Order: sequence, then structure tokens, then C-alpha cells
Amino acid sequence: MKILLAEDDKNIATIAKLALEQFGSHQVDHASDGQIALEMALSGDYDLILLDEMMPKLNGLSVCHQYKVQSPSPSPIIFLSAKSQEADLDEFRRCSMGFITKPFDPLKICSQIASILDAGRAAA
Repeated sequence: MKILLAEDDKNIATIAKLALEQFGSHQVDHASDGQIALEMALSGDYDLILLDEMMPKLNGLSVCHQYKVQSPSPSPIIFLSAKSQEADLDEFRRCSMGFITKPFDPLKICSQIASILDAGRAAA
């Protein structure tokens, strides 16, 4: 699977990218801010977008909303966020297929993604 990882924290991005590539055999491109993430999402052909909420230039929810408006066939989005207030989680659910909370377990991130995507397909 080709994944766009939008994460501004270098350490988290490195761990997530390694986990996705090593344990899931995914191809991962990385964006370090929301503006770059939106540009890459619109110009790339991604199977999935993993999107941090708190990023410079554009936050994850802004990226998500703009991407869905501008893309003719948007890819699934899963939020990767430390935000855990119920209002934030409700917004993630409305805008995306789901969310993975930070800190995440690098050994489980691939199975978490698969579960979210499977649940989304079953609900469709």
C-alpha cells in the first residue's frame, strides 16, 4: 500500500515510517507540515493518508476538509493524533475513517490501520 504520512514530529515520523515499511511492507512518503501534506495528497496516488492533527501551516482537519473538496476521488484518511477529547474524536470520525492515538505501538500500527480500513469497508 502506498501511504502518505503527514507528521511534523521527526521522531514520531521516523518510527511510524519504519514500522509501516518494515512490518507492513508499505511504501511511505512523508510530509512535515499541513501545506506540504495537502499538496502531496492532491498530486500523489495514495492508498491511504495518515494525518496528524497538530501540524504547522495547516492542521490535519483543515487538510482533510480541503483534500476532500479538491480531490476527485479522495483516498481514505486515518488521523494519527495525541488529541483525545471527545469533541476532537467526534470530528476525526466525521472527517475520516478513524483514528490512531499517540503514542502508538509501532508493532501494532499496521494491524490498527487494517482494522480501521476493514471496518470502513464493512460499513460502506
